[in-house]
Amino acid sequence: MMQNATVVFKEAKKLIATNRLEQAKVVLQPLITELNNDYRVYSMLGFIYHKQGLFSRAVKNYRRALEINNGDIETAINLSLVYNDLGKYEEGAALYAKAVGMLEKASTNQDQNKKDDDEDINIMFSNQHTNIGELYLRYNRAEDAYVELEKAIKLYPYSQHANVEMAECLSRLGKRKQAIKNLKNLKLKCPEFFDTRVKLGHLLFLEGEIGYAIEEWDEVLKLDPDNMEAKMYMRMAKEESILP
Repeated sequence: MMQNATVVFKEAKKLIATNRLEQAKVVLQPLITELNNDYRVYSMLGFIYHKQGLFSRAVKNYRRALEINNGDIETAINLSLVYNDLGKYEEGAALYAKAVGMLEKASTNQDQNKKDDDEDINIMFSNQHTNIGELYLRYNRAEDAYVELEKAIKLYPYSQHANVEMAECLSRLGKRKQAIKNLKNLKLKCPEFFDTRVKLGHLLFLEGEIGYAIEEWDEVLKLDPDNMEAKMYMRMAKEESILP
């Protein structure tokens, strides 16, 4: 069963990366019965629910993941982000501090073991640096966010999450044109990354290039008709175009 589970987890990750969240949940659901003590199932479900704005479900699944494996750094950081969204800042800060401590210790161990060429490990650490960068952005600390996101992208250049957050970071630092250039390059390599194209459209819109922005969102909606962000921005662009 474990070999099949590995295949399921990889498939779920691919679905999440392309924002097909409902499909990812369907793929993961059978594992709750068959692998009810595998923290990865609950951690992935927590991430999906958080992305969908279902915070209580996200918290429930993240907590269950940490009950099974309280040393999982990524789950701890992700749960701290949910607490922050819920306004539970003290709980979020405490969990975040614990996670960062675990990350620093794990990073030291990684260097000692010389596993830098292991892609899975690089992706894991990239995700963790990305989550820290995202947290800095939420507290309007763009310079600190840049440092973390730069680490994330060096570890895994094709991380959609890291590149989208870096684009937001660069925009806040007054480097929106650089952010647009970076997202265009990533789009050419990975056109199926919907979040990348949604963010690219948003930045183009802010630059006054409304036609190009609409083209990006329209392409996303052709492939993912239920993409809420693309729908929202499309409505915004149409309202802007009819204003006197």
